[in-house]
Amino acid sequence: MTTLTRIGISIFAITVVLGPIYTVNDYSIISNLISELGAQHTKNNFIMITAFVILGGTIAFDGFKSFQISLLPFILFGLVMAVVGVFPHKPLDASLAYNSTYHNLHGILASVAGTVITVGFIWQGFRTKKTQRLICFYMALVAIVFPVLILSYPNYQGIIQRAMYLQILGWLWIKYPETWQTKHSC
Repeated sequence: MTTLTRIGISIFAITVVLGPIYTVNDYSIISNLISELGAQHTKNNFIMITAFVILGGTIAFDGFKSFQISLLPFILFGLVMAVVGVFPHKPLDASLAYNSTYHNLHGILASVAGTVITVGFIWQGFRTKKTQRLICFYMALVAIVFPVLILSYPNYQGIIQRAMYLQILGWLWIKYPETWQTKHSC
């Protein structure tokens, strides 16, 4: 069964991969965040903004459609990711004026998204056994450690963030939400 989540992940991934083609010339996948593709006053930012909304919306929709309490952190993650896109990051060009409230909300909401998905992984880790437990706790570690690495290595924040998204979205692709409908495992 193909979920809307997989469609959302596909659209988001294509948008991220093609980002350097549709955005400003000095954008780097190594040093620039994915959010900067949708930044204020950035060429074609609506493409990445739309991808965030689609990604989050499809994750939330699939969770509501198959609702179980164990899906709640992932549903919240989806809802918050959709809203993250609505409040764009500050522009790449530091000389441009921008709405600091939108930028600050973007950052706060991104932190909330990271927190709720971490809670979801930990919750699933306690609900599962053996290998699945290790996978869940590993995913929680990814959601905690990679943001710290992003802050610690700003020259490589883009590639670090992409590695984090690859793992988290990969997990969602494989496990969400069908796993809960049958096995209740991570």
